[in-house]
Amino acid sequence: MIISFILLSIMAVLILVFFTYRCQTRFFYRETAWYGKEIPGEWVCMDGDILKLHKTSKSTYKNNVYYFCSEECYNYMVMHFTKTAMVRDAISGDLINKAEALIGLKEKGKPELVYFKNRQTMNMYYEQRKK
Repeated sequence: MIISFILLSIMAVLILVFFTYRCQTRFFYRETAWYGKEIPGEWVCMDGDILKLHKTSKSTYKNNVYYFCSEECYNYMVMHFTKTAMVRDAISGDLINKAEALIGLKEKGKPELVYFKNRQTMNMYYEQRKK
């Protein structure tokens, strides 16, 4: 009787985690597993600088590819291009275009993004964070 209840409880938890909340479970996985690695652009909103739950839309503007979660974010970037599309490298401080930058997570387990000019500055950033 107790074993049946335990198995039923385990099944309920597994169904909730892997079926009902599968998007949130995968998002939690990406927030932790992608720390220290380059994040594919299709998973970020470059206007809000955050990792998104679902894939984002790819848009081309001024011959560069950007990713946005909504049309409002795209329109905001077009209206405020230098403020939104340009960002400083986390290590060197150089001004870079988000479309040409490498993208990483700022902290493990959090959706905020950080941008890098090249793989060297990306590696330096995560090496400094290990200490």
